[in-house]
This record gives sequence, structure tokens and C-alpha cells, in this order.
Amino acid sequence: MVAGASTLLLDEYFAEANDRFFDELIASRADRKLHSLAPRWFADERAWARDMLLHYVDDGCDRHGHRGLVKALFKLAEEAGDDLLMAHFLVAFDRLIEHTVRKFSRFDWNTRESYDEWVKLRTTNQPLRQPRTRKIKRGRFSVYTRQYMQRRALRYFRKIGFRDLPRYGKAARTALLLYEDRHLERPEQMLDAWGLMHFLYHASPVLVRDPRGIRVADGHALSELEPAPLHPNAWQSCFEELLAMLATAHSLVVRRWLVAWLKKNYEAELRAPDIRQLKRLLWSPHPDVQTFAAELLGRARGVETLPVIEWLSLLDIENPTAIPIICDLVARNVSPDRLDLAACVELACARPAPVAELGLRWARTKSVDDRDALHTALRLVEAKAPNVLDEAITWIAELVGRASLGTTKHVLDLLDARQPLARAAGIELMKEQRRFTDDVILWAALAESPYRDVRAFLIKHLELRLSDLPEQGVQKIWATTLLGISGGSRTKRQVLRQLADRIVQQTDRAPAILPLMAIALRSVRETERRAALTAIAKAAFMQPALRAPLAEHIPELVLFPEASP
Repeated sequence: MVAGASTLLLDEYFAEANDRFFDELIASRADRKLHSLAPRWFADERAWARDMLLHYVDDGCDRHGHRGLVKALFKLAEEAGDDLLMAHFLVAFDRLIEHTVRKFSRFDWNTRESYDEWVKLRTTNQPLRQPRTRKIKRGRFSVYTRQYMQRRALRYFRKIGFRDLPRYGKAARTALLLYEDRHLERPEQMLDAWGLMHFLYHASPVLVRDPRGIRVADGHALSELEPAPLHPNAWQSCFEELLAMLATAHSLVVRRWLVAWLKKNYEAELRAPDIRQLKRLLWSPHPDVQTFAAELLGRARGVETLPVIEWLSLLDIENPTAIPIICDLVARNVSPDRLDLAACVELACARPAPVAELGLRWARTKSVDDRDALHTALRLVEAKAPNVLDEAITWIAELVGRASLGTTKHVLDLLDARQPLARAAGIELMKEQRRFTDDVILWAALAESPYRDVRAFLIKHLELRLSDLPEQGVQKIWATTLLGISGGSRTKRQVLRQLADRIVQQTDRAPAILPLMAIALRSVRETERRAALTAIAKAAFMQPALRAPLAEHIPELVLFPEASP
């Protein structure tokens, strides 16, 4: 878009409070026009204009052709004593200088030895000084100008600290909350953040400060940094403010500094913090804050009156460092009698191992003396922690194995489980207990199982049992048929024909054989399936007694609507 049209749209969007103003603004390079916009924009009292102003500063203040606008807005904010806008400027200016660290090999001619040296290199793609030409003057800030703007923004706050310490403390805390992790991912970015490093480590002997930037002093490392803020008295007598700040800070650098400062200067307050102050920290999205809060939770005032539902909600925190601490506190402060079996099982199925172990330990204290309770306990086969899963399946197998409690349905639940350990437990129950060994319902389920280990067991089991089964018994028919189904296509067709003949000839056994027929039908091709269904359909027309069981076990074959279940 041409400059003239752009400036006209800027004025129109600004007057209308149109959100498209921002996109048009950052796309514009009309330096003089943008410069003239500054007084009107700064003086505008509309909330929209203020939000746009803060948003513009947060964008970085490094757009081509925006030098005049940035300087004008900065001077207006400085003259007006606008602490909030100056805080946004300080954070934006801390990102104007960028360096990287590279390793170079050097040779010492005196010692005749090579060594590696790490060198800090400037990556900001701008000249040190701005040449006095109109064309380049409308570009972006030079390196020296960027450094000057960083120092001048910090000077504004430092002067406030000498005149009004509470105001400085409030302004500094506001600025620190504006820093984000994406701007401080590397150590070089920390050192380039002139305002941040002075706010937090102004008096630290680890750092050397000069107009060219900040560097680490010889013989020291960044890991040695300890809180040494500018105007340290501004950080005293504000314990609750610092905890609230810790919950909302977006930068790990700032959060670590806050934790270190709290431990160093608020030891008495941290001995017995209020539980209400810690709740917000525990639910922070940042693991470091959660861990800090968890360490304080055990000695917090009011922790003994925390409701059970809130204790249980804390167990949802997915922090590998904090969750063991919280689990220990829950075990000490919550009686398992206050939870039912279903709640304990839900905890045992949680992903964190400490939570799952606690849930299983509590579940095993419950009485499982009826089938409904056993059905609830069977959900433990979905436990996610491996060590908990092993113990849970052993316990479940013991419960299902009780003659007065476990049923075929419960064994099926084990055999249908996704966990191989649960299926292995179900198989062992079938092997050990006679009431499950020759149960054709279990055979049918195993025959159509999606799991290879279960189907392999069924074939081996039927081969071993086949010779011991009564020759004319239903189990013999089932075993023979299921083994036939596991064979080739010719065997399957032969088995299907034999089953159809049995149903036609032995109507009294049809209800016991039809479920087996349904399994066999699903194992063959469509043409073979149609032939078997035709034979059964003819028998059903001739013998009405077949209609009801046929409709129940093979519902897809609708011959007599009145017999449908």
C-alpha cells in the first residue's frame, strides 16, 4: 500500500477504534507521519487506545521506519511519569540487543599450546552508529542507541527508587511480570537484558557492568548468582505480594529469583504460610512453582482443615517432584475410611506412581464381599503404573478365584483386558479352577478374542481337553468345532456343514449349539455362510421350535419378525 493511503487509513482506524489499526501501523514506514501520531495517541483516554499502545510497545519497538514514533512515545511516558508504560518500554528495550556465544581455538605462542576460548558476538544486524543520511535515519536504531535506551529506561526507575521506594517496588514488580521465557531462553539473552539484570542482580559480584553491556566476571559463572537487587529495601515487607507474583510470573529467571529471595529474606513467614496462599501456587502451570509450594504445604496453617475433595484434587497435579510430597501429606491427613472403593480405584488408576500406590493401598483396605464391589475393583486392570498393575492384578485374581464371588463374567473381564498381565491371570484361573475350565461361554469369548495370546491358549487348551470330554456332550461339540474353525478353509466349511446338520437333526440341542454356529459363521466367506444359513432357514420353517433360539443367537437372519427378541 502506498504511504499516503496508509496514513489516511491509520487516521480513520484510530478515530473509529478499529482493531485493524495495529496491523496497519506496523506495516507503515512513514516515519514523519508516525512521529506526529505520538502526542495524540499518548493523550487519548480511551481504553482501546491504551491497550493498543501497550501492545505496540510489547511488539518490540524495532520496526523499520518507527524510530521517531518510539522515541516520541518513550519521552512522553518518561515526562508524564507513566510507570506502567515505562515498564513495558524497559522490557521491550531489553530485547533490542542480541548476542551469541561461539567457541574459537586460540594458540599461545609463549606456551606453544592451543586452547578454546568462548567469545560473545553481537548478532544485532545494525551499525554501531547511525550515519547522518536521511534515508538511513528513517530505518532502525543503531547499536549505541539501543544501549542508550536500555540505560535510560532503567535510569527512570532507579531515580524513582531514591525518591519513592514503595512506588519503585510496585513498578519493578510490574515490569518483572512482563518478561517471558521465550525472551530469556539462553544465558546470553539474560546478559543482554540490562534492566532485568539490574532489577535482580544489581550488586552481584558475579557480574561486570559497563556501557557496552553485562558480562560474567573472571573466575565466576552464572550459576553463582544470588539475589542482589537494585534498591533491596523495596523488596522487604511484601511477602504476600511476592507469593502472588510467583504465581503469575511468566519467566523462569524471575521465578527462580523470587524463590531464592523468599527463602533468604522471609524465612519466618515460610515456616508457617497460610494454606490459602499456597493453593494458587500449587495450581500454577509451572513445575518449579508447584514444587516450591509442595515443600511448604506440610507446615502451612490450616492444612489440617483442608477438605478431602481438595486433597484429592491436589493429586491431579502432574509434577514428578511435587507429587510424592503431596502423596505423603495426603496419607497423613486423610483417612482411607473417608473414601469409598470406587474413589480408591480411581486413584490407583492414576498415571503418577505415588498416587497409584496410595490408591491401591487404600483399595485393599476395603471389603470386597459382593459382585458389585468386585466389578468396581476389576477396573484396576487399567492401572497405568507398572508396579501397581502387578500387585493389583494379583489381588484381583485372588478375589475372582473365590467360589462365592468370582463368576464367568469376571474371568471374561480379565481375558478382555488390554494388559497382558491381566489376560495371563484370567488364563491361569481357567487352568486352575474346574468351574471355568470347560465353560463354553469362556471358550466362545476366547475364540473371538482380538489377542493372539488368548487364542493360542484356547487351541492348546482344547487339544488337551478334547480326549477327556464326554463323546456326546455339548463341550465335545464345542471343542471339536472351535478347533476346526482354527484350521484351514476346507476344515471350516466342513465344520459349518456338520453344525448345520446337528441343528436340523437335534432340535433339542439347538440353543446350546447356535452360539457356536454364530462364531463359525463369522469365520467363513460369504458364499459358504449363505449355504449354511439356507440349511438352517429350511429347518426353522419345518420346526417352529427353532425360531426363538435362532432369532436370539443369529439376529442378522430375520425370518420370523414375531420371534425377534
